Amino acid sequence: MLALASAVAIHAEAGPAAASDKPLVLETLHVTAPFPALTVPTAEVARAELALVPGGAEVIEADRYLTGRASTVADTFFLSPGVFAQSRFGSDEARLSIRGSGLQRTFHGRGIRVLQDGVPLNLADGGFDFQAIEPTATAYINVWRGGNALAYGSSTLGGAIEYISRTGRNAPGGFARLEIGSWDYLRATIAGGVANQEADAYASFTQQSQTGFRDHAKQNNQRLFTNAGWRLADNIETRLYLTAVKTDSELPGSLFKSELKTDPTRRNSVPLTITQDQKRDFELLNIADKTTIRNGDTTWDFSAAWSYKDLDHPISPVIDQLSNNLLAGATVTNTADLFGRDNRLRAGLLISRGETDSVNFDNVNGRRGARTQRDEQVATNVEVFGEDQLALGGGFTGILGANAGRNIRKNDRIFTLVAPPAGTITSYDRSYDNVSPKIGVRWDDAAKNTQVYANVSGSYEPPSFSETATGTGASSAAREAQTATTFELGTRGTRGPVRWDGAVYYAKVRDELLTVIDPVSLLSLTTNADRTTHAGVELAAEADLLGANWDDKPANRLVARSSWTYGRFKFDGYRTAAFDYSGKTLAGLPPHLIRGELVWENAAGWYAGPTFEWVPVKAYIDHRNTFAADPYAIFAFKFGRRLESGLSWFVEARNLADKKYAATTGVIDNAAGVDQRQFLPGDGRSVYAGIEYRF
Repeated sequence: MLALASAVAIHAEAGPAAASDKPLVLETLHVTAPFPALTVPTAEVARAELALVPGGAEVIEADRYLTGRASTVADTFFLSPGVFAQSRFGSDEARLSIRGSGLQRTFHGRGIRVLQDGVPLNLADGGFDFQAIEPTATAYINVWRGGNALAYGSSTLGGAIEYISRTGRNAPGGFARLEIGSWDYLRATIAGGVANQEADAYASFTQQSQTGFRDHAKQNNQRLFTNAGWRLADNIETRLYLTAVKTDSELPGSLFKSELKTDPTRRNSVPLTITQDQKRDFELLNIADKTTIRNGDTTWDFSAAWSYKDLDHPISPVIDQLSNNLLAGATVTNTADLFGRDNRLRAGLLISRGETDSVNFDNVNGRRGARTQRDEQVATNVEVFGEDQLALGGGFTGILGANAGRNIRKNDRIFTLVAPPAGTITSYDRSYDNVSPKIGVRWDDAAKNTQVYANVSGSYEPPSFSETATGTGASSAAREAQTATTFELGTRGTRGPVRWDGAVYYAKVRDELLTVIDPVSLLSLTTNADRTTHAGVELAAEADLLGANWDDKPANRLVARSSWTYGRFKFDGYRTAAFDYSGKTLAGLPPHLIRGELVWENAAGWYAGPTFEWVPVKAYIDHRNTFAADPYAIFAFKFGRRLESGLSWFVEARNLADKKYAATTGVIDNAAGVDQRQFLPGDGRSVYAGIEYRF
């Protein structure tokens, strides 16, 4: 790779045998150094930026999850505190929640803003697809939990997750990786990057397939991620992104708890779902551009994107959707002193619009039958955000910020074959306005490498079309935006061989968007619960048990790592004509999720050790708290060698005891204490191996 070069002329006097007394001028020596991209910060820069956040935030470098199978969000966020990530059935579809955001979703995520290099991947109505991301094409991941993502445009309760791309500058040369394993699992990636002083390019193609642990759980996915950057001037760079995804996924459905215990590999045994050949397939094309301009203490980022999605979703009914989404945004970051003190101001504007043509058909053996319904949906958003951090002295920094948004959701029912029940709203045009403020303080003790922070933040999330379009009566569909006020206190730092990152939070939520599954029709129903509370603990720690400081480079380490995510999600005075939910636990997430590993790491790249996942208490499947999934603990072991260049490899055995457990569940209102078909089994004993070559 060509890069910035500096010429060094070295002069020396000739010795006694020299033919001349003139100085000897040696040949010019060119020293090359990396030429970093303006549009894609390095991981070191990202860590420095997130260290300024007065709240829960994390940088996940790809090397952390590439030591084993890197397929689902459960793999990616295995050691991330506060991030509840569980695969639905060993697939890309998952339950992904931060601080209880969208806690009942096990597919098509909600409640978190997902970005690629600062450009949102969410559709305009707020939903996002797990298949739109690829861990092997990612250099690192930024996570902002809760209101800590406000400065990056997210106003949701869950915060934001940003995938930072590999480029020709941060990943030059070739890259090939192959993972294979149980149930015909295969994931193959080939990629490469090139760069010179003016431009760089990177392309990655991944083929992933598996038959799955369960019957009718096949997957076949192809993902192409490319980007190319041009340095238009020393202080201006633009980068073009092209993403293409084709994904086909069979849906095995949920089981009774009794079925899970006897044969977790089976599919849903309901005759209707078997004949419907239920699947979720789609094609996605995304084109985006990001331009960065640096002028002294000020950095401007401009972005624009278009995405096209073609969804073919044979359930009951067959859902066929064509979506087009456009967005444009601009942010400015200024680090000039204010009143003679360090100051950092970040502000931005984001405008997005999405149009979806949604058509339903009868499901006839997995194929389209008669057309039953057609809707035209339009989502429009205008969001303005800003945050300022000012040094107050004595190690203290004050933070003030706000996010203001106007969001419009419009649905026109164009056609229906069957008249809906009385009171059902089929067409609507709703607008939502909100301002979410934030105030915080951060104290840094540089001498002890310790930080303590506190903040109070607002959050806001209007319903997506999947919320407002569900329901069979006038009171069943969600109409109000979900809002919350969150209080947070935390600390992070390093002390000798120990590093930690911990936070506690308490959120008072209004009009929470609660989605339940009708146990008879298996359709989703969403309502607004007027008052709920979310409280929890997010704690991650790692320690070298051999006592070496993290600044040292010992020949060997024995590292204990663990993350604990605790959530206490409760109804607060919520009553309906049918039931008083006051004090009941919101179903969907277990109160505790504890993950960890004990790994020997060698300076030559070798590593080996056990990993574990522990859910120590039951998790309710219904809001009335009458039936629950059992606690469980599973163990794994991995070993391998990882190098910056050349050949790396791993072998990993999971669920060594072949435990039968529910990785996650559906959510219903009332199980009446009776076993329900709402359990999604975790994978049984399995073995994976991978080989990777960088050249």
